[in-house]
Amino acid sequence: MIEDIIGYLGGIFIMLSFIPQVIKSYKTKSVKDLSIWMIIATFCGTSFWIVYGILIKSKPVMIMNTIFLFVVSYQFFLKIKYDK
Repeated sequence: MIEDIIGYLGGIFIMLSFIPQVIKSYKTKSVKDLSIWMIIATFCGTSFWIVYGILIKSKPVMIMNTIFLFVVSYQFFLKIKYDK
């Protein structure tokens, strides 16, 4: 049980580090300082973490990374939408 709690806390803090940038991008409609390659790398890494979580049957890894994948996907959407 302590392992799951630590896994969920790790996922929450990783997400919390990314969400302020997503909010700022949405509010300012400016993404010029964001690297598309950083977003793509984060998306790929998160996808691999989901697969890893499935393989080792770890709910915290699967759940937190699936949620984070939506956050990263939304940042990717904003990058495409506002990068003109």
